[in-house]
Amino acid sequence: MKGKLLLVLIVWGLSASCDVFACGNKFLVTSRGTRFGKVAVARQEAAILVYANPASSMPQAMGDVSVEEVLLEAGYQPTIVTDSDEFELALSQGHWDLVLADLNDSAAVRVRMGEEAPMVVPVMYEPTKSDFRQARQEYDSVIKAPVKSQRFLKSIDEAVAMLGE
Repeated sequence: MKGKLLLVLIVWGLSASCDVFACGNKFLVTSRGTRFGKVAVARQEAAILVYANPASSMPQAMGDVSVEEVLLEAGYQPTIVTDSDEFELALSQGHWDLVLADLNDSAAVRVRMGEEAPMVVPVMYEPTKSDFRQARQEYDSVIKAPVKSQRFLKSIDEAVAMLGE
């Protein structure tokens, strides 16, 4: 009887994979690892007007981020204007879902747009906590700069998502 049991154990041991005896470690085998990666974000199309007034802190706030490139890669349709004449022309020509401007220019943009105003997202360069808190009370979304491209894109995605609500 002991001989048969020993024979069965030896045959079973030789035929079984060493992974079976590894308790919880069998899930750590390199060929069975979990693949972690970025999940694609479902984005809706949005026309975004960026008013980079050179007299404001907007160019400085967006210094390291290639705004147009980041927005195009994400599937948005950005238009960047740098002076008030271009801005007025762009406002009269297109239907905008979102307008990015310096905080100081944002109030004027709201007044200029009137009732059919798109969502205005002010950009604040190195704001104090109280200034940022006050801007958050006045606007649905605020971008705190200097920004990195991922954080900038996340802020834009959140603002565009608010449009759909």
